[in-house]
Amino acid sequence: MKSKLLFAIAMPAALAVGAATAFAQTTAPAPSPSPSPAEPEQRMPETSPSPVPSPSATDAAPSAESAPGAFASSQAADEWRSSRLVGQTVYNSANERIGDINDLILGPDGKISHAVIGVGGFLGMGEKLVGVSFSDLQLNRDADGTMRVTLDSTKDALENAPDFKYHDAKATD
Repeated sequence: MKSKLLFAIAMPAALAVGAATAFAQTTAPAPSPSPSPAEPEQRMPETSPSPVPSPSATDAAPSAESAPGAFASSQAADEWRSSRLVGQTVYNSANERIGDINDLILGPDGKISHAVIGVGGFLGMGEKLVGVSFSDLQLNRDADGTMRVTLDSTKDALENAPDFKYHDAKATD
């Protein structure tokens, strides 16, 4: 009984101290610049607030090739988030589900070289991994903004493709 009473007293105190510490360390986010009439506003869903450096008047629009040390201020309409691609269903040109993206492999140049697609199986069990060139995937957004990934292949062709093998994680990633 005493331990329950002590826990009931200690827990709110610990939460209050933790909240006060977190509050004291939080910084106000920088105000975002208003979009110019030539640039439509693009909004990304917020996951957690984080301080963002405010762009200067000399910052250029985000581009695929930027100078070292440059910062991007937003995602362009034709850019894709890896966190949204992994797990996406992959369809073929006949609108048949042929697998899902399990992983993205980066080349030494920092660009995505391959997508690892899980084919077959049920709920991830018995699934075969196949590596396809990332450039073979067509990435589109439906009218409502939903992502759509298409690969010009068949489920049979993927099931007959060689198994994808990851590099030994003990050596390097």
